[in-house]
Amino acid sequence: MFGRIALLVIVTLLVFAVHYRRYRDKKKVAISTALLLYTLAIGYSGYILMRIVPPLLLLHVLAVVSLYFSIFYYLFKGKLNLYIVASPLLTMLIYIGLSYFNGAR
Repeated sequence: MFGRIALLVIVTLLVFAVHYRRYRDKKKVAISTALLLYTLAIGYSGYILMRIVPPLLLLHVLAVVSLYFSIFYYLFKGKLNLYIVASPLLTMLIYIGLSYFNGAR
């Protein structure tokens, strides 16, 4: 699994490099790289945090995958959907709220 994710990150960075060489748009590539790092950090921490609640974990994984594809949508179309960017963070906040109200004893 780790090898596939590492390969996916390398291919994504190569796509960023090709896009930069072709269009010379530093801003898009910088924002896309920051979003990729955000995706990796939020995806890993959410997976570690929410393994206990499988339906919420599935929702979080789907949110991370949609965030990953929205990076490419931003890179090629120029439109950034902030609700997709915030959705993995929202699933983590839902888990923290459930843990707080239900009690993590």
